[in-house]
Amino acid sequence: MKCKIINYDDLGSGFAKIDNKVCFISKALPEEVVEIEITKENKNYAMGKIIKILEKSKERITPVCKYYNKCGGCNFLHVKKEEENNFKKDRCQRYFQRLDEFIETMDYNYRNKVVFHVQNGKLGFYKEKTNELIAIDYCYLLSEKINNIINIFSKYYDKQFQGQVIIRENYQKEIILAISGNYKYINDILNEEIENIIYNDQVLKGHNYFFEELNNYKFKVHYQSFFQVNRKGLLAIYHVLENFLKNKKFKLVLDLYSGTSVLGIFLTKYSQKVISIEENKFACLDAKENIKENHITNLEVIEGRVEDYIEKFTDVDFIIVDPTRNGLDKKTISILRKINSQYICYIACGIDALKRDLGYLKDMYKLENVSVVDMFPRTNHCESIVILERNDDL
Repeated sequence: MKCKIINYDDLGSGFAKIDNKVCFISKALPEEVVEIEITKENKNYAMGKIIKILEKSKERITPVCKYYNKCGGCNFLHVKKEEENNFKKDRCQRYFQRLDEFIETMDYNYRNKVVFHVQNGKLGFYKEKTNELIAIDYCYLLSEKINNIINIFSKYYDKQFQGQVIIRENYQKEIILAISGNYKYINDILNEEIENIIYNDQVLKGHNYFFEELNNYKFKVHYQSFFQVNRKGLLAIYHVLENFLKNKKFKLVLDLYSGTSVLGIFLTKYSQKVISIEENKFACLDAKENIKENHITNLEVIEGRVEDYIEKFTDVDFIIVDPTRNGLDKKTISILRKINSQYICYIACGIDALKRDLGYLKDMYKLENVSVVDMFPRTNHCESIVILERNDDL
Protein backbone atom coordinates (compact mmCIF):
# COMPACT_ATOMS: atom_id res chain seq x y z
CA MET A 1 0.00 0.00 0.00
CA LYS A 2 1.37 3.40 -1.02
CA CYS A 3 0.86 6.63 0.96
CA LYS A 4 2.31 10.09 1.55
CA ILE A 5 3.31 11.10 5.08
CA ILE A 6 1.54 14.25 6.25
CA ASN A 7 3.42 15.08 9.43
CA TYR A 8 4.70 13.72 12.75
CA ASP A 9 2.43 12.46 15.49
CA ASP A 10 3.19 13.46 19.08
CA LEU A 11 5.62 10.54 19.50
CA GLY A 12 7.65 11.29 16.40
CA SER A 13 6.18 8.69 14.06
CA GLY A 14 4.81 9.78 10.73
CA PHE A 15 1.13 9.65 9.94
CA ALA A 16 -0.88 9.44 6.75
CA LYS A 17 -4.55 9.34 5.77
CA ILE A 18 -5.69 6.06 4.23
CA ASP A 19 -9.37 5.64 3.34
CA ASN A 20 -10.21 8.61 5.61
CA LYS A 21 -8.50 6.92 8.54
CA VAL A 22 -5.30 8.07 10.25
CA CYS A 23 -2.45 5.58 9.94
CA PHE A 24 0.62 5.91 12.18
CA ILE A 25 3.87 4.71 10.60
CA SER A 26 6.99 4.29 12.72
CA LYS A 27 10.15 6.06 11.46
CA ALA A 28 8.36 7.69 8.53
CA LEU A 29 9.13 11.37 7.86
CA PRO A 30 6.88 14.20 6.64
CA GLU A 31 6.57 14.50 2.86
CA GLU A 32 7.95 11.02 2.24
CA VAL A 33 6.10 8.64 -0.05
CA VAL A 34 6.30 5.12 1.33
CA GLU A 35 5.02 1.66 0.67
CA ILE A 36 3.66 0.23 3.92
CA GLU A 37 2.15 -2.86 5.46
CA ILE A 38 -0.75 -2.42 7.90
CA THR A 39 0.18 -4.08 11.21
CA LYS A 40 -2.84 -3.09 13.29
CA GLU A 41 -6.25 -1.64 12.53
CA ASN A 42 -9.40 -0.70 14.38
CA LYS A 43 -12.34 1.58 13.64
CA ASN A 44 -10.50 4.75 14.73
CA TYR A 45 -6.96 4.36 13.39
CA ALA A 46 -4.42 2.02 11.83
CA MET A 47 -0.71 1.36 12.34
CA GLY A 48 1.78 0.40 9.68
CA LYS A 49 5.43 -0.28 9.01
CA ILE A 50 7.57 0.83 6.08
CA ILE A 51 8.25 -1.78 3.41
CA LYS A 52 9.97 0.58 1.00
CA ILE A 53 10.71 4.32 0.82
CA LEU A 54 9.67 5.57 -2.61
CA GLU A 55 10.44 9.27 -2.09
CA LYS A 56 12.94 9.99 0.69
CA SER A 57 13.01 13.11 2.89
CA LYS A 58 16.13 15.28 2.78
CA GLU A 59 16.08 15.07 6.59
CA ARG A 60 16.61 11.30 6.61
CA ILE A 61 20.05 9.90 7.48
CA THR A 62 21.50 6.42 7.93
CA PRO A 63 21.28 5.38 11.63
CA VAL A 64 24.66 4.95 13.30
CA CYS A 65 23.36 2.04 15.39
CA LYS A 66 23.03 -1.46 13.93
CA TYR A 67 20.28 -2.30 16.44
CA TYR A 68 18.12 0.72 15.68
CA ASN A 69 15.41 -1.03 13.72
CA LYS A 70 14.97 -3.68 16.44
CA CYS A 71 15.69 -1.97 19.77
CA GLY A 72 13.03 0.28 21.32
CA GLY A 73 15.44 2.68 23.04
CA CYS A 74 15.75 5.43 20.39
CA ASN A 75 13.36 7.19 18.04
CA PHE A 76 15.37 9.70 16.02
CA LEU A 77 18.58 8.09 14.79
CA HIS A 78 17.13 8.16 11.26
CA VAL A 79 16.84 11.97 11.12
CA LYS A 80 19.22 14.91 11.30
CA LYS A 81 19.56 16.35 14.80
CA GLU A 82 18.18 19.73 13.75
CA GLU A 83 15.01 18.04 12.52
CA GLU A 84 14.64 16.23 15.86
CA ASN A 85 15.05 19.57 17.64
CA ASN A 86 12.41 21.15 15.43
CA PHE A 87 9.98 18.33 16.22
CA LYS A 88 10.45 18.88 19.97
CA LYS A 89 10.15 22.67 19.66
CA ASP A 90 7.04 22.47 17.49
CA ARG A 91 5.38 20.00 19.85
CA CYS A 92 5.97 22.34 22.78
CA GLN A 93 4.58 25.28 20.81
CA ARG A 94 1.45 23.29 19.94
CA TYR A 95 0.92 22.15 23.52
CA PHE A 96 1.56 25.46 25.31
CA GLN A 97 1.48 28.15 22.59
CA ARG A 98 4.93 29.33 23.65
CA LEU A 99 8.55 28.29 24.06
CA ASP A 100 10.96 30.65 25.78
CA GLU A 101 14.13 28.57 25.58
CA PHE A 102 15.32 25.29 24.05
CA ILE A 103 18.58 23.98 25.52
CA GLU A 104 20.61 21.29 23.78
CA THR A 105 22.95 18.92 25.61
CA MET A 106 24.86 16.14 23.78
CA ASP A 107 23.81 14.13 20.75
CA TYR A 108 25.38 10.86 21.93
CA ASN A 109 27.06 9.13 24.91
CA TYR A 110 25.21 11.28 27.45
CA ARG A 111 23.50 8.69 29.67
CA ASN A 112 25.20 8.02 33.01
CA LYS A 113 22.85 5.18 34.00
CA VAL A 114 21.42 2.08 32.32
CA VAL A 115 19.31 -0.89 33.39
CA PHE A 116 19.95 -3.99 31.28
CA HIS A 117 17.76 -7.05 31.15
CA VAL A 118 19.75 -10.28 30.93
CA GLN A 119 18.63 -13.47 29.19
CA ASN A 120 20.97 -16.42 28.63
CA GLY A 121 23.92 -14.23 29.58
CA LYS A 122 23.13 -11.55 26.98
CA LEU A 123 22.67 -7.93 28.05
CA GLY A 124 20.16 -5.85 26.18
CA PHE A 125 16.91 -3.92 25.87
CA TYR A 126 13.42 -5.07 25.03
CA LYS A 127 12.14 -4.63 21.53
CA GLU A 128 9.58 -1.84 21.44
CA LYS A 129 6.25 -2.88 23.03
CA THR A 130 7.44 -6.49 23.58
CA ASN A 131 9.38 -8.63 26.05
CA GLU A 132 11.72 -9.81 23.30
CA LEU A 133 15.31 -9.06 24.30
CA ILE A 134 17.59 -7.35 21.78
CA ALA A 135 21.13 -8.19 22.92
CA ILE A 136 23.63 -5.38 22.27
CA ASP A 137 27.37 -4.80 22.50
CA TYR A 138 27.26 -0.99 22.25
CA CYS A 139 24.67 1.77 22.82
CA TYR A 140 25.27 5.22 21.38
CA LEU A 141 23.28 6.89 24.16
CA LEU A 142 25.44 5.45 26.95
CA SER A 143 28.75 6.89 28.12
CA GLU A 144 31.88 5.21 26.79
CA LYS A 145 32.77 3.94 30.27
CA ILE A 146 29.40 2.19 30.61
CA ASN A 147 29.79 0.69 27.15
CA ASN A 148 33.12 -0.74 28.26
CA ILE A 149 31.36 -2.61 31.07
CA ILE A 150 29.17 -4.37 28.49
CA ASN A 151 32.34 -5.82 26.99
CA ILE A 152 33.33 -7.26 30.38
CA PHE A 153 30.17 -9.37 30.39
CA SER A 154 31.09 -10.60 26.92
CA LYS A 155 34.53 -11.48 28.23
CA TYR A 156 33.03 -13.48 31.11
CA TYR A 157 30.06 -14.89 29.28
CA ASP A 158 27.71 -17.06 31.37
CA LYS A 159 24.92 -18.45 29.20
CA GLN A 160 23.00 -19.54 32.31
CA PHE A 161 22.82 -15.98 33.65
CA GLN A 162 19.28 -14.60 33.89
CA GLY A 163 18.65 -11.34 35.71
CA GLN A 164 19.36 -7.63 35.63
CA VAL A 165 22.41 -5.39 35.48
CA ILE A 166 22.46 -1.74 36.57
CA ILE A 167 25.45 0.41 35.64
CA ARG A 168 25.92 4.00 36.81
CA GLU A 169 28.76 6.48 36.26
CA ASN A 170 29.50 9.70 38.18
CA TYR A 171 31.29 12.93 37.31
CA GLN A 172 34.68 11.35 38.08
CA LYS A 173 33.85 8.41 35.80
CA GLU A 174 33.59 6.06 38.77
CA ILE A 175 31.28 3.11 38.21
CA ILE A 176 28.63 1.37 40.29
CA LEU A 177 27.81 -2.08 38.94
CA ALA A 178 24.80 -3.82 40.50
CA ILE A 179 24.12 -7.41 39.38
CA SER A 180 20.96 -9.36 40.18
CA GLY A 181 20.65 -13.06 39.40
CA ASN A 182 22.90 -16.10 39.42
CA TYR A 183 26.15 -15.05 37.73
CA LYS A 184 28.98 -17.55 38.01
CA TYR A 185 31.84 -15.21 37.06
CA ILE A 186 31.30 -12.70 39.85
CA ASN A 187 34.78 -13.32 41.27
CA ASP A 188 36.34 -12.51 37.90
CA ILE A 189 34.32 -9.29 37.72
CA LEU A 190 35.72 -8.30 41.11
CA ASN A 191 39.21 -8.27 39.62
CA GLU A 192 38.21 -5.76 36.95
CA GLU A 193 38.80 -2.02 37.40
CA ILE A 194 35.31 -1.27 38.67
CA GLU A 195 35.08 0.88 41.79
CA ASN A 196 31.79 -0.37 43.29
CA ILE A 197 30.18 -3.79 42.79
CA ILE A 198 26.90 -4.98 44.33
CA TYR A 199 25.75 -8.58 43.83
CA ASN A 200 22.17 -9.44 44.80
CA ASP A 201 22.06 -6.36 47.06
CA GLN A 202 25.32 -7.29 48.83
CA VAL A 203 28.28 -4.92 48.51
CA LEU A 204 31.27 -6.99 47.36
CA LYS A 205 33.55 -4.10 46.44
CA GLY A 206 33.54 -0.41 47.29
CA HIS A 207 30.15 0.99 48.29
CA ASN A 208 26.49 0.94 47.22
CA TYR A 209 26.75 4.67 46.46
CA PHE A 210 29.04 7.25 44.96
CA PHE A 211 29.19 11.04 44.89
CA GLU A 212 28.11 13.44 42.18
CA GLU A 213 29.19 17.07 41.99
CA LEU A 214 27.26 19.93 40.39
CA ASN A 215 27.61 23.71 40.77
CA ASN A 216 29.98 23.24 43.71
CA TYR A 217 27.46 21.03 45.51
CA LYS A 218 28.25 17.41 46.36
CA PHE A 219 25.56 14.70 46.28
CA LYS A 220 25.64 11.18 47.65
CA VAL A 221 23.70 8.88 45.29
CA HIS A 222 22.66 5.35 46.28
CA TYR A 223 22.58 2.94 43.35
CA GLN A 224 18.79 2.69 43.71
CA SER A 225 18.22 6.46 44.07
CA PHE A 226 17.01 8.69 41.26
CA PHE A 227 19.51 11.06 39.69
CA GLN A 228 19.17 12.66 36.26
CA VAL A 229 20.77 10.45 33.58
CA ASN A 230 22.14 13.45 31.67
CA ARG A 231 24.48 15.61 33.76
CA LYS A 232 24.54 18.48 31.25
CA GLY A 233 20.75 18.36 31.19
CA LEU A 234 20.61 18.78 34.96
CA LEU A 235 22.94 21.78 34.73
CA ALA A 236 20.55 23.22 32.13
CA ILE A 237 17.67 22.90 34.61
CA TYR A 238 19.80 24.80 37.12
CA HIS A 239 20.30 27.48 34.46
CA VAL A 240 16.54 27.88 33.89
CA LEU A 241 15.86 28.07 37.63
CA GLU A 242 18.67 30.56 38.22
CA ASN A 243 17.25 32.90 35.60
CA PHE A 244 13.85 32.78 37.32
CA LEU A 245 15.08 32.94 40.92
CA LYS A 246 17.59 35.80 40.68
CA ASN A 247 16.67 38.68 42.97
CA LYS A 248 13.96 36.55 44.64
CA LYS A 249 13.87 35.47 48.27
CA PHE A 250 11.11 33.20 49.61
CA LYS A 251 10.01 32.31 53.11
CA LEU A 252 9.00 28.71 52.37
CA VAL A 253 9.62 26.48 49.36
CA LEU A 254 8.25 22.97 48.86
CA ASP A 255 10.41 20.59 46.81
CA LEU A 256 8.11 17.72 45.85
CA TYR A 257 9.22 14.33 44.45
CA SER A 258 12.64 15.56 45.49
CA GLY A 259 14.86 12.51 45.02
CA THR A 260 18.24 13.13 46.65
CA SER A 261 17.31 16.84 47.12
CA VAL A 262 19.49 17.98 44.23
CA LEU A 263 17.09 20.86 43.55
CA GLY A 264 16.11 21.35 47.18
CA ILE A 265 19.70 22.07 48.18
CA PHE A 266 20.08 24.44 45.24
CA LEU A 267 16.91 26.29 46.35
CA THR A 268 18.13 26.88 49.91
CA LYS A 269 20.02 30.02 48.92
CA TYR A 270 16.77 31.53 47.66
CA SER A 271 14.55 30.70 50.64
CA GLN A 272 14.51 30.88 54.41
CA LYS A 273 13.21 27.30 54.55
CA VAL A 274 12.93 24.42 52.06
CA ILE A 275 10.95 21.22 52.63
CA SER A 276 11.80 18.23 50.43
CA ILE A 277 9.29 15.37 50.22
CA GLU A 278 10.29 12.04 48.67
CA GLU A 279 8.88 8.52 48.86
CA ASN A 280 12.04 6.55 48.03
CA LYS A 281 13.80 5.69 51.31
CA PHE A 282 17.24 5.41 49.72
CA ALA A 283 16.90 8.86 48.14
CA CYS A 284 15.80 10.32 51.49
CA LEU A 285 18.80 8.82 53.27
CA ASP A 286 21.06 10.27 50.58
CA ALA A 287 19.33 13.65 50.87
CA LYS A 288 19.97 13.81 54.61
CA GLU A 289 23.63 13.00 54.00
CA ASN A 290 23.74 15.66 51.30
CA ILE A 291 22.46 18.28 53.72
CA LYS A 292 25.42 17.54 56.00
CA GLU A 293 27.89 17.27 53.13
CA ASN A 294 26.95 20.73 51.83
CA HIS A 295 26.55 22.36 55.26
CA ILE A 296 22.90 23.21 54.64
CA THR A 297 20.91 24.43 57.67
CA ASN A 298 17.52 25.41 56.18
CA LEU A 299 16.40 22.20 54.45
CA GLU A 300 14.15 19.51 55.94
CA VAL A 301 13.60 16.11 54.30
CA ILE A 302 10.33 14.22 54.74
CA GLU A 303 10.14 10.57 53.69
CA GLY A 304 6.71 9.68 52.35
CA ARG A 305 4.17 10.18 49.60
CA VAL A 306 3.69 13.78 48.54
CA GLU A 307 -0.11 13.60 48.75
CA ASP A 308 0.11 12.41 52.38
CA TYR A 309 2.17 15.36 53.64
CA ILE A 310 1.63 18.58 51.67
CA GLU A 311 -1.83 19.29 53.05
CA LYS A 312 -0.39 20.67 56.29
CA PHE A 313 1.55 23.42 54.48
CA THR A 314 -0.33 26.62 53.79
CA ASP A 315 1.89 29.70 53.69
CA VAL A 316 4.08 28.63 50.78
CA ASP A 317 5.72 31.02 48.29
CA PHE A 318 7.11 28.60 45.72
CA ILE A 319 6.49 24.93 44.92
CA ILE A 320 8.64 22.83 42.63
CA VAL A 321 7.29 19.48 41.42
CA ASP A 322 9.28 16.85 39.54
CA PRO A 323 6.99 13.81 39.29
CA THR A 324 7.36 10.59 37.32
CA ARG A 325 6.33 10.41 33.68
CA ASN A 326 2.72 9.80 34.77
CA GLY A 327 2.50 13.27 36.30
CA LEU A 328 0.51 14.40 39.34
CA ASP A 329 -2.37 12.54 40.96
CA LYS A 330 -5.71 14.34 41.39
CA LYS A 331 -5.36 14.62 45.18
CA THR A 332 -2.04 16.42 44.88
CA ILE A 333 -3.42 18.81 42.26
CA SER A 334 -6.38 19.55 44.53
CA ILE A 335 -4.05 20.37 47.44
CA LEU A 336 -1.82 22.53 45.23
CA ARG A 337 -4.89 24.58 44.36
CA LYS A 338 -5.71 25.01 48.07
CA ILE A 339 -2.14 26.03 48.96
CA ASN A 340 -2.33 28.68 46.23
CA SER A 341 1.40 29.52 46.25
CA GLN A 342 2.71 32.51 44.33
CA TYR A 343 4.71 30.32 41.95
CA ILE A 344 4.82 26.69 40.83
CA CYS A 345 7.65 25.17 38.81
CA TYR A 346 6.64 21.94 37.10
CA ILE A 347 9.51 19.82 35.74
CA ALA A 348 8.27 17.03 33.50
CA CYS A 349 9.74 14.23 31.43
CA GLY A 350 6.21 13.35 30.23
CA ILE A 351 4.85 16.23 28.16
CA ASP A 352 1.35 14.71 27.82
CA ALA A 353 0.94 14.44 31.60
CA LEU A 354 2.27 17.99 31.95
CA LYS A 355 -0.30 19.32 29.50
CA ARG A 356 -3.09 17.47 31.34
CA ASP A 357 -2.02 18.74 34.78
CA LEU A 358 -1.62 22.34 33.64
CA GLY A 359 -5.19 22.13 32.42
CA TYR A 360 -6.29 21.64 36.05
CA LEU A 361 -4.38 24.77 37.12
CA LYS A 362 -4.96 27.18 34.25
CA ASP A 363 -7.88 28.95 35.92
CA MET A 364 -5.58 29.99 38.79
CA TYR A 365 -2.15 30.34 37.18
CA LYS A 366 -0.62 31.92 34.09
CA LEU A 367 2.47 30.75 32.24
CA GLU A 368 5.55 32.70 33.28
CA ASN A 369 8.13 30.65 31.40
CA VAL A 370 8.24 27.51 29.24
CA SER A 371 11.66 25.98 28.65
CA VAL A 372 12.68 22.67 27.13
CA VAL A 373 15.91 20.86 27.95
CA ASP A 374 16.90 18.16 25.47
CA MET A 375 17.60 15.73 28.31
CA PHE A 376 17.14 12.64 26.12
CA PRO A 377 18.58 13.32 22.64
CA ARG A 378 17.79 10.88 19.83
CA THR A 379 14.56 9.85 21.60
CA ASN A 380 11.12 11.46 21.47
CA HIS A 381 11.43 12.55 25.11
CA CYS A 382 12.68 15.81 26.56
CA GLU A 383 12.48 17.64 29.88
CA SER A 384 10.03 20.53 30.12
CA ILE A 385 10.36 23.22 32.78
CA VAL A 386 7.21 25.29 33.15
CA ILE A 387 6.99 28.14 35.65
CA LEU A 388 3.52 29.26 36.68
CA GLU A 389 2.63 32.50 38.44
CA ARG A 390 -0.57 32.91 40.37
CA ASN A 391 -3.01 35.07 38.46
CA ASP A 392 -4.07 37.61 41.08
CA ASP A 393 -6.22 39.42 38.52
CA LEU A 394 -8.80 36.62 38.60
